[in-house]
Amino acid sequence: MAGAVCISATFLTGRYHGEEWPPSPARLMQALVAGVKTGGYRALWPRVEAGLRWIEQRPAPVILARPAGQTTSYRLAVPNNDFDSVAQDWAAGRPADPAKLRTMKDVAPRAVDGAQPHVRYVWSLCDGEEAPAVAALMGPLAECLYSLGWGVDMAYTTLELNQPSRDGYEEWLPASAGTQLKVPAPGFLDDLEATYEAFTRRTQTMNTDTRPTMYRLQRYRQRGAAGCPSKVLGLRSADGAGPYSKGWHAVMEVAAWLRHASADALSGERLGIDLGSYVLGHTEDGDRSQRMSFVPLPSIGHANADGRVRRVMLVEPQSADGRTVERLGMKLQGAKVTDEGGRAVCTLVNDDGSAVTQFYKRRARLWRSVTPVVLHGYNASRGNISLVKTEALLRRAFDMAGFPEETIMSVAFQSAPLWSGAGAAAQIRVPKHLDGYPRCHVEVCFREPVTGPVLAGIGRHYGIGVFAADHTG
Repeated sequence: MAGAVCISATFLTGRYHGEEWPPSPARLMQALVAGVKTGGYRALWPRVEAGLRWIEQRPAPVILARPAGQTTSYRLAVPNNDFDSVAQDWAAGRPADPAKLRTMKDVAPRAVDGAQPHVRYVWSLCDGEEAPAVAALMGPLAECLYSLGWGVDMAYTTLELNQPSRDGYEEWLPASAGTQLKVPAPGFLDDLEATYEAFTRRTQTMNTDTRPTMYRLQRYRQRGAAGCPSKVLGLRSADGAGPYSKGWHAVMEVAAWLRHASADALSGERLGIDLGSYVLGHTEDGDRSQRMSFVPLPSIGHANADGRVRRVMLVEPQSADGRTVERLGMKLQGAKVTDEGGRAVCTLVNDDGSAVTQFYKRRARLWRSVTPVVLHGYNASRGNISLVKTEALLRRAFDMAGFPEETIMSVAFQSAPLWSGAGAAAQIRVPKHLDGYPRCHVEVCFREPVTGPVLAGIGRHYGIGVFAADHTG
């Protein structure tokens, strides 16, 4: 293997509160700068500055991350980012109470596998570079980090030479499509220092733009994972203050609300897509696989699950680069969703890492339908259900959804639900044009693990035919 330098990070509590996973290379560099600029570590600056500039000049690193699962979410009262108005009042001699500037924030930290280290960033060395020389620059720097993510995410880093073992890690590689992460670019270090100086003077200059900008965006894709680009949003009440849910049987209604909210949000955006076909699904004469899916996610995963829809997933085709769901993830934050009568029914919030979401997005061989699969044809022979026809139709449904027959080991079907909280296949509401087609719950076992979401059947673009991974599969 080619020579490499690796910075390995370990979370002391096994928790990570940052929004993205794995933590971006830019976040790592910000944490390293924060560490070396704190307390007695400042004396090391002349020795470590060259190491930081080495990082910002490098191509995006390979990231090795232990599997991370979501913990129980909770809510915090936090400042609403309008403290500058208080500072302005104080500067003018007017009374102001910053304690009143509060808003509620949903928090869902990730729990990382206990094996250490938890995340590794691997930079391959160029021809002529020697690992000991680079280590002399990076070694003192790695000793300075004290947190990665939020301030409560206490962590430490170590420096490793050569290529580390991949065993037990998910390998995230720079790619043309996939999860978008921030990566240091030339000038990033200078920008961090300038940003910090602007932040310290913000009450005098009223400069609210105190975030670094000299980075680049790099897409990463997990090795062996061919899941579709997706984004999960949670449902809150119309005023955003309380919970909101919809019954399992009404997923197509929620999908319709989300589809039209997405089309409105993207109106005027230059993403190179046709809203009518790609988002609204008007593809009668085109390729129906090249369109977005709007997928309500019933709550499942334990014996007392009620199956109610509290989250929705935006899904692009596997061949897409993910730009559309990323844009929607930003534009729909806090957006109000209306029903067919124009009445505001709920508000959308970020919920991409909840425990329920992981059932729909993890990597597994065994998947079971939460909402039934609507078949692409009739499965009866002389008035009786034909097992042969049903299996053939199911395999065709998976093939049309991007899972060829050779990837499937076995399929089984039944009318009764396969998850607590779900209902029988006949109970799901379907559009009128699908009402006459047979539907059933399905268990599918793939020959190799696949990454969710797994959708199948002619209702898959609006939440009918949604699968969740069995945690033992």
